[in-house]
Amino acid sequence: MEYWSVSFYCRLIRPYFFAIKAAALAARHAEERRRGAMSGQEGQTMRPIRSLLICTTTIARHVESALASDADAVMLDLETSIAEGEKAAARAAAAAVLHRRHKPDIFVRINEIDGRHVFDDLIALCRGRLRGLVLPQAEDPRQIVVLDWILSRLEEKHGLEGPPIEILPLVESARGVENARDLLAASPRVRQATFGVADYCQDTHIQVADDESELAYIRGRLVHASRASGRESPIDTVWLDLADAQGLDASLQRSRRLGFFGKLCIHPRQAIQANAAFSPSAEEVARASRIVDAFEAAMADNVAAIRVDGRLVDLPIVRSAQRIVALSKDLARRAAE
Repeated sequence: MEYWSVSFYCRLIRPYFFAIKAAALAARHAEERRRGAMSGQEGQTMRPIRSLLICTTTIARHVESALASDADAVMLDLETSIAEGEKAAARAAAAAVLHRRHKPDIFVRINEIDGRHVFDDLIALCRGRLRGLVLPQAEDPRQIVVLDWILSRLEEKHGLEGPPIEILPLVESARGVENARDLLAASPRVRQATFGVADYCQDTHIQVADDESELAYIRGRLVHASRASGRESPIDTVWLDLADAQGLDASLQRSRRLGFFGKLCIHPRQAIQANAAFSPSAEEVARASRIVDAFEAAMADNVAAIRVDGRLVDLPIVRSAQRIVALSKDLARRAAE
């Protein structure tokens, strides 16, 4: 059987598809967001991801190790780490995991959207306990729109309940970086983006030093695009040197300071470090709680600017403190499950 690429269909139906479908999707997802289906509110399954652990889906021991790890979410790979002749086996292995696992949350990196494997990937995967799909080589918002439309049809066909399947764009090229805001805004299924350093460096010819200063532009661009489009903070790229735990820790601290939340990981040990880096410390939670309590008391007296621990506190600082307190409570609930 010969496959026609999704890009062919995009060109064929472009004059009619996108305007009508974008309006319909916007209306449907707006209602879903009002109901809280994709909001990440308490009681929903859409939890923040500090660590997203990648594993080779055709190696059973790697999969089981990843599922038993401390990672917040696991990415089953059907793309980069899977040879052409193993695509069907990887797809079947991923589908089997989805039918038996409840946690951690499962993402699957599908094959490229204009390739010959993607339809089989989607048909096999959209039946189990799948939190989201990682879209490799995300460059054009039309890729997101088409994937959203296909997922909607599959969810309807199989009667899937619960929050809609997420789309996690993997930005891996200069074009993807420049189109980041449009990618993120293309569908409410997109809650955040992530970044693939290896393909990005191959595309741009950038050589990354240990301090990763060469990545400052793309990291800043993704963070700003995420906030400008109303999405969550992006997940940062992998740290490739498994033996360099100190280097990973430095990379995690850079990511957090730059506005990222979460890290792609390639070993369970890295997931432990990522979880620690993106969790507020006891001191941070204690100070945030003092700020929230003091501000609430001040507001009762119609005071909107106060001092806490000798520092000026106003509404933007209070909102940051509220996020820290809320995150600490969410992580505590997760640890108790």
